[in-house]
Amino acid sequence: MSSVIYEKRNRIACITLNRPEVFNGYNNAMLRELEKVWYDFRDDPEVWVAVLTGAGRHFCVGHALDSLHEVTEPEPPSIHYGTIEIFKPIIAAVNGNAMGGGCSMAMGCDIRVAADNARFGYPQTQVGHMSLGGHQRLPRMTHPGIAMEMMLTGDSIDAQQALQLGLVNHVVPLANLMAEATKLAEKIAGNGPLAVQATKEAFIRGQTMPIQQGIRMAALLYRSIINTEDAREGLTAFKEKRKPVYRGK
Repeated sequence: MSSVIYEKRNRIACITLNRPEVFNGYNNAMLRELEKVWYDFRDDPEVWVAVLTGAGRHFCVGHALDSLHEVTEPEPPSIHYGTIEIFKPIIAAVNGNAMGGGCSMAMGCDIRVAADNARFGYPQTQVGHMSLGGHQRLPRMTHPGIAMEMMLTGDSIDAQQALQLGLVNHVVPLANLMAEATKLAEKIAGNGPLAVQATKEAFIRGQTMPIQQGIRMAALLYRSIINTEDAREGLTAFKEKRKPVYRGK
């Protein structure tokens, strides 16, 4: 049985972490499988948005306990460590626990929709370990003091606390989680894909640039899409008062 389920439907990729017997805790074999999925999603012109979720009760609890010895080995490239660049939007649909590397995986996505039973945290210090990426992700997403307390104590927070801290975008009933995440993905997929990807790229790259340099970089991206078929289609559809039909060209 595959440890990652990868489905494509109506321009949307649904990626499901599929080791529910260990709460979707990963080993390096699973990460390698996930790596292949991310590269396929990145390179497939027919899919424009991804939704990442976990099978069973939990999203992902980080490294599986039976594979902790692998932590000393080089890990495969991963979006949650920032070693794979993907400028297509990725939505995390978080059910249950997102702990350790699982929390980083959720934070590595662009938008997070959390079920009302979701919890987030980095408990590694409680067992004498440390996070490999949380100390880089978390302070960039909430107040550094809040991030430091979470990392040092290992305490977790619930979905409503995560919403208040800006770590998630929406909290929804568990029964509605995938429907709401898919609805959001469909809304984004209805926009011009080249414009969406350029916007995400400008957003991500601009985080590490002075503002003037970021604007110059965005201007280059703007010029790369302004004369595309999609850009013309968007304006034509607006004038004709109809829904645009984008092709990613």
